[in-house]
Amino acid sequence: MPVTAWLDELRSPGHFYAPVNVILIGMKHCGKTADGRALATRWRCPFYDVDQMIEEYNERETGQRMTVREIFAKGGEDRFRELEAKAVCDLFLRLGETEHSNVVAVGGRTALNKKVDALLRAMGLVVYLEISPDEILARIARSGLPPFVDENDPENHLIELYNERTPHYQKLSHLTVNVNGLDPASAAEELNRAIEEYSRGQRRAS
Repeated sequence: MPVTAWLDELRSPGHFYAPVNVILIGMKHCGKTADGRALATRWRCPFYDVDQMIEEYNERETGQRMTVREIFAKGGEDRFRELEAKAVCDLFLRLGETEHSNVVAVGGRTALNKKVDALLRAMGLVVYLEISPDEILARIARSGLPPFVDENDPENHLIELYNERTPHYQKLSHLTVNVNGLDPASAAEELNRAIEEYSRGQRRAS
């Protein structure tokens, strides 16, 4: 049964319905925002982007409209972490008041922040979007180098970051889904399938 049908069944009279919040984590350019938005569209539920929330918090506090890349570059890591913690805490409280599913895309660095990782797991099902370093490099070539990657040796530095971060993503997540080579629509379909399978296993275990 697809997740959407399962949720409809749980919403019907005589069933207890627990919202399914899906928290997407992974390396930058792995597709968290595009794939997450596609999954939310498929499920007809709200989509939240933590990076976008960080930008909104910064604009409200400073009056300046900046991207997360600019916030990190100009304000430094401490400023970024401050905004990041506010965004995650706000989202945690917001999702706790809802009675429907939500899909959340979390920045690549946010999932590494030990001050908020427990909140991420408490929000719902944390899904690590797995993608190869080669595909990340190809996407970076199209969209520009992130500020945390060494511009003098981007390939080796990215592989180093990939190897360093992957164990953290795997440890934090409840589920890993490989989306290598998938467009957002196909990735949403694969996420739907994987979450459905995971949910069936959880129901059997309980």
